[in-house]
Formats: sequence, C-alpha cells, structure tokens
Amino acid sequence: MGQVMRFKSLLLALSTVWLSCTASAAIDFQQIEYTPPDIDYDVIARMWEFVKQSTEAPADLPPPRLVLDWHVPPFARMGFQYPTEKFPEYAMQISVAPRTIEQYSKEMVSWGIGHELVHYAFILRENHWRRGQTTFQDQLKHHCNPEFKQITRAIADEIWRIYHSDTQRAAMYDEVEKSCFNEPNQ
Repeated sequence: MGQVMRFKSLLLALSTVWLSCTASAAIDFQQIEYTPPDIDYDVIARMWEFVKQSTEAPADLPPPRLVLDWHVPPFARMGFQYPTEKFPEYAMQISVAPRTIEQYSKEMVSWGIGHELVHYAFILRENHWRRGQTTFQDQLKHHCNPEFKQITRAIADEIWRIYHSDTQRAAMYDEVEKSCFNEPNQ
C-alpha cells in the first residue's frame, strides 16, 4: 500500500512538471488529471481530430476528461464511462489504469485512448451531439460495428505513420478484432 502511495505522489509530481513543459501541446487535453509523462499528448490530440472528422462531430467538440484511475477493473486497461439512467453518478471520462502505462507501449496506450475517444464520439452522436445532458442513452455494441472497427483500424494506421512500428500496428489491428470477439455488447 505504501508503494502505491509513493507511486501516486511521484506520478503527481512528474505529471505537474511534465504538463508545465508541454502546455502548448494538445491544448484540448489539459484537463487530464494525474497524467503520467509517457502519454504522448500530441498523438492523442491528433487522434481526437481524426475521430471528430471520421464521425462528423462538431469541430469545436471538446474531448472527454482523461484520468489516471486506480479503480479500473483488473480485466480492463482503460475505459470510457458516462452517466446513464442506470448509473447517473458516472462522470463522462476516459479512465486509464496505472498498470496500463507500466505494461504497454506508448503506441498501444495511444491506440487505446483513441479507441475510447471513438466510443465517446459514438455515444454523443447517438445522443445528437448534446454533450450537456445529465444522462445518455446508448445502443452500444460499438466493438462489432463495421464503422467503429474501420475507425479504430485507421487510428492504428495513423499511429504507425508517427512511430513506424509494424509490430505495434499488428497488435493494434488484433485489438480491433479481440474487442469485437471478447466484448461484442460494448
């Protein structure tokens, strides 16, 4: 437990220093809380612009909050949550498990955040882009939706154009299919 608290303190200190050094990068993501320095904000901002364009989202649509969250279930690396009638107390945010940052490459973390941004855009589109609602209706089943799969594959291609890792792109493509197979109702 003490090691986790030391990690949180170190992470907070590092993120504060790092955020002050990258204030001009990815301005839309400045609301990220407790963010580890391994997240590439420029790539995330590029993914966000790509997702907005791909889903025909309003150009001025802000991204959701991105939060380092120790409560992400053990079976997940990260997830997008939002208030629904069943869970109205949920905040609209992307929660990233700290273990994800430790165990996965920056390419895979960027792709995962991009994947969650697509969920966000789809939920808002299903709700006519009304971001200020207290709860959101969802049809989910995004993972097996051909458009969702195409966009998340295209995110892998965008990340490949930045980092040029064939191995990582193949892993991201695999995640597109695994998401559909393992979680078809999400």
